[in-house]
Amino acid sequence: MQPKIYFFEVEKIDTKLVRRKYPQAKIFTEPFGKKILAKCGDAEILCGMVHSDFSAANLKALPNLKLVVTRTAGYDHLDLKYLAERKIPAAFVPDYGSHAIAEHVFALLLSSCRNVLEGEERTAHDNFSWEGLRGMALKNRTIGVIGTGRIGAQVCRIASDGFLMKVLGFDKFKNPELKKLKNFRYTSLNFLLKNADIISLHLPLFPTTEHFINAKTIAQMKTGVVLINTARGKLIDTPALVKAIKKGKFCRVALDVVEHEDNLREDRELLHLPHVIITPHVAFYTDQTTDKMYAEGFRSIDEFLKHKKITHQIVGH
Repeated sequence: MQPKIYFFEVEKIDTKLVRRKYPQAKIFTEPFGKKILAKCGDAEILCGMVHSDFSAANLKALPNLKLVVTRTAGYDHLDLKYLAERKIPAAFVPDYGSHAIAEHVFALLLSSCRNVLEGEERTAHDNFSWEGLRGMALKNRTIGVIGTGRIGAQVCRIASDGFLMKVLGFDKFKNPELKKLKNFRYTSLNFLLKNADIISLHLPLFPTTEHFINAKTIAQMKTGVVLINTARGKLIDTPALVKAIKKGKFCRVALDVVEHEDNLREDRELLHLPHVIITPHVAFYTDQTTDKMYAEGFRSIDEFLKHKKITHQIVGH
C-alpha cells in the first residue's frame, strides 16, 4: 500500500508529471503551512519548495510523518532540529541547475547596468532617444562573488571567461577549480567589499549569515557599487539597504529575492525605489531546472520507500 504522499507548490502544468509517478498522491498548488494543515493530517511524506513552512509548529500536527523532501537547494525553511528529534529524514536537491541561477545573475546585471527596462519603457511610448541611458560596460570591471559554491563558481566562470571581468571571491571553503580561471583570485571580505564594482551574493542562509549585508558591510563598499542577490532575501538587512539606496550608495540594486517574500508589504518601500530591479524569485525557474527538481525529489522518495540510503539526505540532523 502506497504511503500518504503530499506534494505542495505544484503548478498545474506539472500535475500530470507528479500524478504519473505517484497516482494516489495529494497535490496542492499552494505551499505547505497553517492554511492547509487541516487537509494534511494523515501525511507520511511531504514534498514542497521554498515557500512551504516545514516548521516544528506545523510538523507537530502530523503524527504519521516519515519523510520531508524539499525540491530546492536551500533548506532554511525546514526545522532540522525538530526532524532530528523525531528521527525523520529530510532530503533536498543540491544542484538542480546552478548554471540557470548564474545566468539570471547576468540577466539582472545587464538589465540594470544597460538600462534595458528604462529603454524598453521609453520606446513603448514612441521615444527613441538614448539621452540619459548611458550604461556600464562589464569588461575589466571587478565583480566580487561572496560564496563560491556551485552557483557562485558558475558566476565566476561566466564573469571571467565570458565578460573578461576581474573576479574577487570570498568563501571560508575555497573551490580549487577556480584557480584555473585567469582573472580570479580569493581575497578577504574586507578587500572584496572595498574594491568590487559589482557584488553578487551566493551564500546559504544560516543564523550566521542572516543580514550578512548590513549597515557596517555596506559602509565598506564603494559608492556607486552594484549589488545583486539571487540567494536568500534575509542575507540583506532591508532597512539598512533602503537607507543606503536613498543616500546614493548604490549605482544599481538587482534582486531576485527579498527579505519578506511571504508579506511583501514589509518590503514595499524597497520595491518602489528607483534604480532597483526585483524579480519574483525566478532565477531557478527554467524548463531544465524544474524537471530536475522533480526528478531528484522523486529519487529521494523512492530511495526512502525502498529502504535505501537517501543520496541527498540533509546531513547533520
